[in-house]
Amino acid sequence: MRKMRNLMIMLLILALFTMLMAACSGGNDNSDSMVGKNETKQEEETAGNVDTKKPIKIKWFVAADWYSKQWDAENVLVDKMVTDATGITVEFSTGNEEKLSAMIASGSIPDVVTVWNIAPQRKIMEKSGLVVPLDELIAKYTPDFKVPQSIKEWYGDENGHFYGLPNFFYAKEQMQEGIDTLATHIDMVARKDIMEQVGIRAEDFKTKQGTIDALKKVKEAGIKYNGFNIIPSYFDHHNLTEFFGASPESKDGNWQDTIRTPESLEAFKYLNQLYREGLLPQDSLTLTDEQKVEKVAAGSVFAKTGSLLKWEALYANDKNAVYVPVGPIKGDAGNEFNFTPSPLSGWMLSMIGRDSKYQDRIVQLFEYLSTDEMSLNIFYGPKGVAWDYDEDGRVKLSEQRIKDFEADPDAAKRKYGNDTFGWLLNWVPIKRTWPAPSNEFEKLQVEHDKYFEQFAYDDLAFEATTVQGGTTEAGIEAKVKDYRAKMTAKIILAKNEAEVEKLFQEMPAQEDKLGYQQLFDYKNKAFQEVKTKLGIKFAWPSNQ
Repeated sequence: MRKMRNLMIMLLILALFTMLMAACSGGNDNSDSMVGKNETKQEEETAGNVDTKKPIKIKWFVAADWYSKQWDAENVLVDKMVTDATGITVEFSTGNEEKLSAMIASGSIPDVVTVWNIAPQRKIMEKSGLVVPLDELIAKYTPDFKVPQSIKEWYGDENGHFYGLPNFFYAKEQMQEGIDTLATHIDMVARKDIMEQVGIRAEDFKTKQGTIDALKKVKEAGIKYNGFNIIPSYFDHHNLTEFFGASPESKDGNWQDTIRTPESLEAFKYLNQLYREGLLPQDSLTLTDEQKVEKVAAGSVFAKTGSLLKWEALYANDKNAVYVPVGPIKGDAGNEFNFTPSPLSGWMLSMIGRDSKYQDRIVQLFEYLSTDEMSLNIFYGPKGVAWDYDEDGRVKLSEQRIKDFEADPDAAKRKYGNDTFGWLLNWVPIKRTWPAPSNEFEKLQVEHDKYFEQFAYDDLAFEATTVQGGTTEAGIEAKVKDYRAKMTAKIILAKNEAEVEKLFQEMPAQEDKLGYQQLFDYKNKAFQEVKTKLGIKFAWPSNQ
C-alpha cells in the first residue's frame, strides 16, 4: 500500500512538472486558450447581449479545507441577494493544495478556483493555461469593471496579463490620506486595573528600564486574580525587534534579515534579562498562541505583545479587566517606529477556469462582488436588513441584526451569510466605515488600533521576498526557521548576557550550513526586482 501511495505521489509530481515545462517552453501566450475552449460559443457574446439573470450553477473550489460553506439562497440572506441579482448559484467544494494539485494533473479544474496567493499551484495554473487571463475577460464582457492598477501590476505576469482577484488587498489608489490606515498586529498592552492598583503609568513603558520597573512593581505586589498569580509579561522577540527599529533593508538598498541585526540582539538580551529577573515566564516560549489566550482569558497576564492574543473573554467576565496601549519600548539607538502591517498584497486569489462555460457570467459576478458596498454586505449582511449608513457615513447595524447575534451568534452568522464571499473581500471600505463604538470594549479596541496603526508603513516591497512554496528555497527556509525557533528559546533562557551574545554570534555560521546564502540571494533578487517594478530606490522609510 505504501509503495502504491509513493508511486501515485511520484506520478502526480511528474505530471505537474511536465505540464509546467510544456507551458514554459511555449511561452505564456496561450493564445489558443485565452478565452477557453468555449470561445466559439462565447465569441458573439459581449457585455451588451449576455443574459445576466439566467439561472446557472457554477462550481467553485477553495483550497482551504477548513472552509465549509454550502450555498443556501432560501435561508441565507447574502446568498439570496447574490442569486437574485446575478442568477448564479454556487456549488462550493474545498480541500487542501494537494487536492488542487491532483485537479491540475488531470487537466481539469472547476469554474472558479481560490488559492493562497503564493501557493505554487497558482503559478502552475497560470503558466499552463488552465485559468484565463482576467484582463481579457474584463475587456470582452465587463469593460466598465475598474480593477485597481496596483492589483494588475502586483499580480501581472511578464506578458502583462493578470489572472485573478485577491482579497484583503490594500490598493493604494483606494486609500484616502488622513482617513485610511494600515492594520498591524504589532502592539503592546497592559491591564489598566492592575496599573492603577500599583501606580504604573502608560508612559512608563516607553523605555526599557521603565518597563522593567513597572513589571517589578507587579511582581513584588504579589497580586492574585481569580486564584492565579499574575504573570508580569508575555513579550516576544518579533515585536521587540520591531520596537527597536530593525530594518529589513540595508543602507545600500539590499534586503536584510532582521533577525541578524543589532536590534535583534538587543531584543534577545532584553528578553533574557526579563527572564532572569523573573518577569518573563519560561512558558512564554513553549505555549501556543491558543494556550496564551487561555492565560489571558483567565486574567493571569499583566502585559503582553501581539494583538492576536485576544482578551474579549476576560472582558466578558470582568468589565474592569481591560487592556490599554502602552509603550512601545524605544531601543538604545532611538530608531523611529515602523511597524509591519497586515499583508498588503492580500491573502487568497480567485481565478476563472479555462474550460468554464460561464466565463462571461463569472467575470460579471466578480465585478458585482468587488464594489465597496458588496464588501460591506458580505461582512455584515445585506444593506437595509443588516445595516445602513449613519449620518457620518459609518455602518449602523440594524436592531434586528443586533438582537439576532445576541440571541445566537452562530445562527445569526448563518442567517446573514457573513463572509460568504470573503474570497473577494476588500477590507479598506469596511475599515473606513467601521460602526461607532457601542460599548466600552469596542471603544478600547478602536483606541488600540488607532494608537498602533500610526506606526504602520507600506511594506509591499518586502512582501515580494516571501518564498514561493515548492521551491528549493522554501525547503531551506523551513530548516532555517526550525533552527531559529530552537535557538530563540535557548538564547532567551541563557544564564547570562555573555551567553546570549555567544549564541547569537553562532547562528549565522550554522544557518550557512543549511543553505542560507541561496535563500538570501533568492529574497534579495525578488526584492530588487519588485522595487524596480514599483519605481522606488529604497523601501524602508528611514532609508528614503
